[in-house]
Amino acid sequence: MFSVQFNTTKATADLKKSIDQTVRSVAKTFFDGVKKRTPVRSGLAKRSWRFNRKSATSYSVDNKQPYIGRLDEGYSKQAPSGMTRPALDEVIAKHRNIRSK
Repeated sequence: MFSVQFNTTKATADLKKSIDQTVRSVAKTFFDGVKKRTPVRSGLAKRSWRFNRKSATSYSVDNKQPYIGRLDEGYSKQAPSGMTRPALDEVIAKHRNIRSK
């Protein structure tokens, strides 16, 4: 007789933990990248970035400054490509292996 048993509860918990860590890493990479690329005149826009955990697998990156959209459209010579697109490109480059696994 031959028998194989799998513990799906442990495997599911381990997988969920791995996914949660990956989601946080991706969100944090984006936050760090967008903040790093924010142009500075007074520093208010850069200081206004917030990284918030909404749930185990949900994070938000916010900036409440009314002119942040204009800066992201390339208004400043310090960030002519904006901040979000280059930050997303960095996320894709850093976490490219996620899709191939």
